[in-house]
Amino acid sequence: MRTAWHIALKEFSDRFRSGWVIACAAVWLGAIALTSLFGLVQIGKVGWQGYERTVVSLLNLVQYLVPLLALLLAHDLVVSEREERTIALSIASGVSRAQLLIGKFFGACLALAFPVTLGFVIAGAAIALSAGRAGIGNFVVLAVSGLGLGFVFLALGLVISIVCRTRVQSLVAALLMWCAAVFVFDLVALGIVVSMRTSEASKQIETVTDATHVNAIADMHQAFENGADNVPKPKPAATKVIFWTLLANPVDLFRAINLPATAQAQVPFVLIPVAFACWIAASLGAGFWRLRRLDL
Repeated sequence: MRTAWHIALKEFSDRFRSGWVIACAAVWLGAIALTSLFGLVQIGKVGWQGYERTVVSLLNLVQYLVPLLALLLAHDLVVSEREERTIALSIASGVSRAQLLIGKFFGACLALAFPVTLGFVIAGAAIALSAGRAGIGNFVVLAVSGLGLGFVFLALGLVISIVCRTRVQSLVAALLMWCAAVFVFDLVALGIVVSMRTSEASKQIETVTDATHVNAIADMHQAFENGADNVPKPKPAATKVIFWTLLANPVDLFRAINLPATAQAQVPFVLIPVAFACWIAASLGAGFWRLRRLDL
């Protein structure tokens, strides 16, 4: 583990010196600040929001930007060294392939966690000073689950970097995976469920996937205006179809976790670490299996 930790620190320092971490932090801070300031523009208001409304406004931003940043960060972790012929030197110097894989992954996690955590901490402090601390638990869940979502896509991006032979192939594959996870999967899942005529499951899936639309976000903000957030609502148990659909796509699981109570799309909180850990373990296992068979 000491060797893997040294590789992780080197990977993080390389990203930091290249300016990637600083640029990502600046972009993330600006995006969170603008979203929190103008998140109520759908209902005709401008200004800092509380934590609960900020979560609704940031939902789209996190589910789009964090997986994209993670894939862009991880897509060249291994393939770049293969093209430059440096990975063979690392293996020849006594570094095992497992140590290389774990070190690359942990280094990418550090490079992603630093700007994302910094953005959430600064934005959270600004919201607390301007709008109070009510609903801070929802904001913490958004930050933790968003970071977990990023780690999942880092693992997937690392697999892409191992499988592909060139950086161009890896970049194209990473962008295709992002589009499939964020956009295509929802349409396919909803179409299959509707064709099976499972009305309750299709309604729940449509609630989860409809979080990407502006009208749905405006309706959620309007519910806060009408005091609907204070009215207790029944939490329907997730059917088997919606359960397995959420497990099949970490982006949908992230949406369902962070939707407000008015959306009535709650899932068990324990599902978060279990599902994300399974995705990361499966991805790293597939990556190690492929890396062992590469002729370096």
